[in-house]
Amino acid sequence: MKHNLKFLLLIAISAFVVSSCNNNADDAPPVKEPGVSYIINYGSYSGDKTTITAYNKETGNVTNGFYENVNGVAMVSNVQHSASLNGKVFFAGNNPDQLFWVDGETFEQNENGITEDIIKPRFVAGQGNYLYISCWGGDIWTDENVSYIAKVNIADKKVEKKIALPGGPEGLAIANNKLYAALNYKDSVAVINLSSEEISYIETPAVTSYFVKDNNNNLYVSLISTFSDFSEETGLGFINTTNDELENVFKLDGVSTSYVNILSSNNDFSKIYVMTSAYDANWNLSGAIATFDVASKEFDSELFIKDISGMNGLSYYNDHVFCFIAESVTGNGKAQTYKTDGTLAEELNTGIAPYMLLTVK
Repeated sequence: MKHNLKFLLLIAISAFVVSSCNNNADDAPPVKEPGVSYIINYGSYSGDKTTITAYNKETGNVTNGFYENVNGVAMVSNVQHSASLNGKVFFAGNNPDQLFWVDGETFEQNENGITEDIIKPRFVAGQGNYLYISCWGGDIWTDENVSYIAKVNIADKKVEKKIALPGGPEGLAIANNKLYAALNYKDSVAVINLSSEEISYIETPAVTSYFVKDNNNNLYVSLISTFSDFSEETGLGFINTTNDELENVFKLDGVSTSYVNILSSNNDFSKIYVMTSAYDANWNLSGAIATFDVASKEFDSELFIKDISGMNGLSYYNDHVFCFIAESVTGNGKAQTYKTDGTLAEELNTGIAPYMLLTVK
């Protein structure tokens, strides 16, 4: 997931699809217009690159091909993760590997991205003038020692330092001036003191993937079972970031191992939505969403939604749960939004393989 201004040498795409299940938009909605957020469509391994779908919660308008419309060319890589910081939107891209960014107001890319020392980026987190990018660094599945955290100086636009971190760091979170890294190839969460850059570890009963942060700066982390590191202790782990201890494990079978957004909380952090998957009686794999009640510290007995074929990520936005669906690796996907009682609210057409929604801060 990646990109730089060498793309200006590419032939500009002359047309793009604008679609909506509600209102068709003849022109891309202005970025400054209230209520505009962005669905990130991964693309496909067969060659289709990432596209952006602009969604206006006020009007219901959906505009596909938004990046192309603003910049006159398509993205040249597949975006693994995106984050907003200091008035810019940052994208971590693979194939080719890079970090690139657009203006948070106009969505224009006016600068080259960073390619040096960005190898297989996975996730982006930022604080102040720095971005931290989890990088697998190469074939992590054969050598767990190649991974690292790239510390990017936003002002200088370069990787200031590579912090070696074995174990395949995936999702990141920042709390109490510490960077927490979920490790996908080691039963631990890494904790990096951002002042000293010293690293400690929190042992976990399974490998981990992503975090959500509560209102007290504590973390919930997904515990997953993978082919290379099987565990029966899947679910959510609660990390107290004051003493850096794993204080509780809340079990849930079938937590998704997808490399997409599988966790999201509602606005007041009373609920956490968790993407799961399971086989039915005919061995068809389908997706579902489980709900964790923060007050009772239990998962609801009934799934929030289930039997979602091609489920590819989730987000909570505008008092709705967004379920991103990619039933094909080559065709366009969709986003289904659900009210908090689990009823379907609307269906939005997207690009190929939607997986997350980004609101510019």
